[in-house]
Amino acid sequence: MKAFLVTILIALVFGGFVFLQGDRPVSRAAETKLFVVSKGQGARDIASALADAKLIRSKNYFLYLVWRHGDQDKFKIGSFELSPSMTSAEIEKELAHDQPISNEREVTVLEGWTLDDIAEYLEKENVASKKAFFAETGESAKFVQTGTLPDWAASYPLLTSKPASASLEGYLFPDTYRIYVGGDAKALVRRMLQNFEMKFTPAMRQEAAVQKRTIHQVVTMASVIEREVRGDEDRAMVSDVFWKRVDSGRGLEADSTVNYITGHSTPSVSYLDTKIDNPWNTYKYKGLPAGPIGNPSLSALLAALHPKANPYWYFLTDKQGNVHYAKTLDEQIANKAKYLR
Repeated sequence: MKAFLVTILIALVFGGFVFLQGDRPVSRAAETKLFVVSKGQGARDIASALADAKLIRSKNYFLYLVWRHGDQDKFKIGSFELSPSMTSAEIEKELAHDQPISNEREVTVLEGWTLDDIAEYLEKENVASKKAFFAETGESAKFVQTGTLPDWAASYPLLTSKPASASLEGYLFPDTYRIYVGGDAKALVRRMLQNFEMKFTPAMRQEAAVQKRTIHQVVTMASVIEREVRGDEDRAMVSDVFWKRVDSGRGLEADSTVNYITGHSTPSVSYLDTKIDNPWNTYKYKGLPAGPIGNPSLSALLAALHPKANPYWYFLTDKQGNVHYAKTLDEQIANKAKYLR
């Protein structure tokens, strides 16, 4: 009898463990699937359809969540974008409380925007509050985040080289997104990270590995290039200038990194600003800044990966947007006198 009771107890513990595993995502795959809830479908029908689509691990756990939340009659009819990287709880909440994507709108995140720029835009457009957005992404220009950010790296492998305490600055791909009205910040951040994973192709990842650079280093460099020059040709040239400086142990001396600290957008920063003690100040600190200074475009990412070899160590951009290169500091000083008067 004692052995029988022990067997029953072990079975219950094991069953409970398996049941609790039901909330884990099916996989870390970042892709989304269109899931349709049709008229007349009940919770059991929806749970079966989710399991068949390999979006949840356990129908019974999903039904338990429905019962616990009292959502039996709250499922919305329509189409939803779901991901196997979502937990069962996230999927249950979205189907029962969020709006189908049929009620869509567009949001456009511009190339080079910082997290602050995106947060202000989303709040102005009544998409999400700054607080809700920063809760998912962390805040820009911060070494250590307050609170704990979601473990996005568990679903998006390109985030693995990013320091755990760093924000998502640099990884939210600039693009136009269709989102459903009433959606939350998490859903949009997920879409942007999925887009980044797709745009940063396996070939690009391989190129970074060949060059022995981490994804975080490439993204950081691309974010600086994005802010410094326009045009694919100049970006490739400037990429070579900057990487030479990094590899030789020099500072980038990029005005854009100082502007990231001050919030200004001046083409030539002041002498006092170059003395600011901040890890993003590439006049004061050697090598790359502490992290990305914005969210770069595909053009800037490609430039960071494919620099065009040239003999220059300096450059500047004039008021018309033309880039002037110099081999020596004396040539750079002469260019400043000529083009930045």
